[in-house]
Amino acid sequence: MKLRLNSREILNKKFKQAPNGYNPDEVDAFLDKILDDYRSIDEEIESLNTEIISLRRDNETLKANLRDKDQIISIQKSKNIALMSQHQSSLDNLELLQKCSAYERKLYELGVDPNKVK
Repeated sequence: MKLRLNSREILNKKFKQAPNGYNPDEVDAFLDKILDDYRSIDEEIESLNTEIISLRRDNETLKANLRDKDQIISIQKSKNIALMSQHQSSLDNLELLQKCSAYERKLYELGVDPNKVK
């Protein structure tokens, strides 16, 4: 946005004096420039405010989506931990069965019937 006036020009503006004061046409023309600038600024501010509102809305939507995704990931991690625990229990049981089988074989090798051991 290009403004036609800056603060220095406004501050240093000198009006020619007419017999009854300043020239009204010159003052009106200058004030019209200022008014146009302020209208441009107001339009830009309104546009930027609209964009800010839209971006905030988008940001909140993205935050909500992120919270949902984090919650899904957390649930999946819990499920994975439970599955790993079950899998570990299965491995533990398998290892116990393998050890029992090895002990039974050793007892048979020693001539002892494992079914008769109490």
